[in-house]
Amino acid sequence: MADVGPGKKAVLKFIPLNEDSTLDFSNLQEIITTKTKLVAISQMSNVTGTIHDILPVQKRAKEVGAKLLVDGAQGVCHLPVNMKEMEYDFYVFSAHKMLGPTGVGVLYAKEEILEEMPPWMGGGDMIAQVYKEKSTYAELPSKLEAGTPNIAGVIGFGSAIEYLENIGMQEIRNHEIELLSYALNRLDDFGGLELYGTRDLSKRGGVISFNFPGVHPHDVGTILDEEGIAIRVGHHCAQPFMAFQNIPGTCRASLYLYNTKDDIDRLIQGLIKVKEIFSRVLKR
Repeated sequence: MADVGPGKKAVLKFIPLNEDSTLDFSNLQEIITTKTKLVAISQMSNVTGTIHDILPVQKRAKEVGAKLLVDGAQGVCHLPVNMKEMEYDFYVFSAHKMLGPTGVGVLYAKEEILEEMPPWMGGGDMIAQVYKEKSTYAELPSKLEAGTPNIAGVIGFGSAIEYLENIGMQEIRNHEIELLSYALNRLDDFGGLELYGTRDLSKRGGVISFNFPGVHPHDVGTILDEEGIAIRVGHHCAQPFMAFQNIPGTCRASLYLYNTKDDIDRLIQGLIKVKEIFSRVLKR
C-alpha cells in the first residue's frame, strides 16, 4: 500500500496499534475524515491472529462517504462469514488459505461499485464492441475477467468451499479456540518466550507468534524443521508490525482444522531442543 501514495498524490494514514496488537480507535475521527476515499482493514492479522473490530471503522467510513475494503484472507478460512450481514463495499480473499488451489482469489463487491469500476486488464471476453477509436465493455462480471480464467483452479476452489461448509465454519472456529487455549497454556508453562497478540480468545484466531529471546527466529525455525515441525519464521509480509515491536521477525505457529493437541506437544518438545542447543552456546 505504501507505493500507492506518491503516484496518485494520495495521503496514506494508519490506525495505530495498542500494546496487545488490537487497533487503537482513540483518534479514528482524525484518521478517517471527509477527505478519505478508501479505508482498508484486515479482518484478522496473519501475524498475531487478532480479529479486528471492524464495526467502528465501518461506521466511520460510512459517515464520511468512504469505501470500505476488508482483507478477509485470514478471516474467511477461520471464522463464520455472512457477506449479506456485513455489507462491506469490498471483501477480498484467496483460495489457498481455504484449502483450495493456489493462484485463485475473490473480489466480492457491491454490484453498483463494480459497475462503476473500469477494467484493469484487457483481453478476450471483456469487451462488447471494438472500434478503431474506442471499445465498449461487456456486462459484469466479464468486463473484469479478461482472458482465459483459471478454470480448474476455480472448480477446485468451489470444492474446497463445499468441504469447509460441510464441516461447518463454527465447528472449525470452536476447534481452533480449544487448540489455541491449550497451546497458549503450554507455552506459558514452557516459559521464557515473548508472545504477541491479545489473550482474549474471542478476539483471536488460530495463530501464535512468539520469539525466543536471544535466538533469531530463523534459527528456531531451522531447528524445529530438523525435528519435523513446520512453522513460519520472518516478518510475514508485515514489516511495519515488526518495526512497531522493534524485532526482526517472529516464529509463527498456525492452528487449523487438521491440527491436534499432539501437534502442540510436538512443538513444545521442539522448543525444548532449541533451548538445549542455545543454552550451550550462550554459556561459552
